[in-house]
Amino acid sequence: MLRITQLYAGILQNIHLYLNKGECIAIIGQSGSGKTTLLNTIAGYIDYQGEIELAQKNLKQIPPWQRSCRYLNQRLYLFPHKTVAGNLTLAKPTALRSEQLQLLAKLNIDHLIDRYPHQLSGGEQQRAALARALINPPDVLLLDEPFSSLDWETRQHIWIVLKKLIQAEKITTLLVTHEPKEADYFADQQIQLCKGKLI
Repeated sequence: MLRITQLYAGILQNIHLYLNKGECIAIIGQSGSGKTTLLNTIAGYIDYQGEIELAQKNLKQIPPWQRSCRYLNQRLYLFPHKTVAGNLTLAKPTALRSEQLQLLAKLNIDHLIDRYPHQLSGGEQQRAALARALINPPDVLLLDEPFSSLDWETRQHIWIVLKKLIQAEKITTLLVTHEPKEADYFADQQIQLCKGKLI
C-alpha cells in the first residue's frame, strides 16, 4: 500500500494519492506538469513536505537506497564495467545464474547474459535495466517512459511480460507515459497532473 498525503515538492501542490498493493496507476499530463517530480519524490531524490507511506512506514527519514522502490526511465542505469549478469548480481547478490537466465529469457535477452552494456543495442540495454529492477522485486516500481525508445513490436512484447511480472509479484506501479495504449494496457486507473495539481 502506498499512501501520499498533502504532498508539496517542487511544482507539486497538495497531492493526495492512494494505491493498493499490486495496483498500477498511469500518470498523464503535459511536459512540466510534475509527473517526473512525483516519481523522484517517491524514490527519495527530492525533498518534500507532507507524508509518503509505504506499507504503513513513513518514508520521510528513509534514504533512497533503503526504500523498496525501483526507478526506471529512459536513462540506462547499468554499470558499464559489469556484464548483464554482473548488473543483476549487484541488484540481488543471492540470485543464481539460473534465476537470472529465467528472467532474462522472459525479456528475450538471456543469450546476452555475459555481454557488457556497450555490446548491447539501446533496446537490449533497456530490457537489461528492467531485469535489474525486477530481479529483486520491489514494493513499488516507478516507470518514467522507459519504453519510449523501443520499436513498437518490442515495446508491446515488454508490456505483456512486465504486466505478468507485476501481477505475479503484486508490485505497486506508477507509470508515466504519453502513449494512451500503454496507459490503457497497464493501468487500473489513470490520473492527470496539470501545473503540479491533480485534476
